Amino acid sequence: MVGLIIAAHGDLSRSLMQSVSLITGEYRNVLTLCLEKNDNADIFYEQILKGIKEADEGDGVMIFTDVLGGTPSNMATLAARRHNLFCLTGVNLPMMIEFLMSAEDRLTLEELAERCFEAASSGIRITNKIERGD
Repeated sequence: MVGLIIAAHGDLSRSLMQSVSLITGEYRNVLTLCLEKNDNADIFYEQILKGIKEADEGDGVMIFTDVLGGTPSNMATLAARRHNLFCLTGVNLPMMIEFLMSAEDRLTLEELAERCFEAASSGIRITNKIERGD
């Protein structure tokens, strides 16, 4: 089973996981990491590395972060590169739903990352510009 780490500013990662669990049910292999105002980036990086060890059951780990260029994203990218994993920024509910629904489909990590990226991107719309019936 592919592990999932959600690393974000404040309580966002916990809140997102709580929300997606209402839709998909529980997923046992998830860690949420919350970067608070005065947290040290190096310590946060170590938490990510520890989280990878905890979440990896042999199928790899996907890391979702909130914003490109932020500390969670920067530290997660370093860790992902070090462990040959994937980090996706801009975490949202469609991305997380896709992950939870596809994580056991025996996809490669790269295929799963691509599916999650596509779900995240296609889930962003200006709803009053959507034609009826679309």
